[in-house]
Amino acid sequence: MATVDDLRAVKRKYSAQLLKQPGVAGVDIDIKESGDPVIQVHLDSKDPKIRTSLPTQLDGYPVEYVYTGPIRKQD
Repeated sequence: MATVDDLRAVKRKYSAQLLKQPGVAGVDIDIKESGDPVIQVHLDSKDPKIRTSLPTQLDGYPVEYVYTGPIRKQD
């Protein structure tokens, strides 16, 4: 079973690469109802073409995609 620390390392390794992809608004780690951590990629568009160009796993860990819309810095 993956630990949060395992996924933090994977997130650090791939965040910059993922954030360069069109439609990717953010990357984080979430805890599922089962208690298992998962890498979550936030998308700013529901365009299915965006999702097909992104990985389903990173270093063997599953990736979950969620639509959050654009993320903007607050003043």
